[in-house]
Amino acid sequence: MCIRIILVLSMLIFSVGGLRAVPIDAAKIQVVDGDTIKIGGTTYRLIGYDTPELTSRWRTVGPDEKALATIAKERLEELIRKGALDLEAVPCSCSKRSRADGTCNFGRKCAILYVDGRNVGEQLIAEELAVPFVCGPHRCPRMPDWTTIIQSYSK
Repeated sequence: MCIRIILVLSMLIFSVGGLRAVPIDAAKIQVVDGDTIKIGGTTYRLIGYDTPELTSRWRTVGPDEKALATIAKERLEELIRKGALDLEAVPCSCSKRSRADGTCNFGRKCAILYVDGRNVGEQLIAEELAVPFVCGPHRCPRMPDWTTIIQSYSK
């Protein structure tokens, strides 16, 4: 049931696309990982999906997860080079302790990135480089267990 709700919410996020999106030059984007980009001095967490971690402050990232994280990052870089880009800044799902400047989750702002009108998260999910990850208004669900997800891919 919970997974069904998450999938419905993620589809809603993906279908609303581009209403407030602004064009962005690919040369200005630095890809940090599969779900985080920097534009100038601003870091954005791309919402609606999660990719494996390259590194973590709280846990050891295994070699399989790091390998998939590298592929997800490279694929996001490739998508960014391929087409017209639009960035839609959206409110973050922050706790009441969030910053007044609209940032949370490690000082990042939140956004949706579109390439030729398609949400990059939707593309990465379709390619099994990401999973849907939809937060509520003030908090997010538990982070995906990438070790288990990667094991399920190899079955």
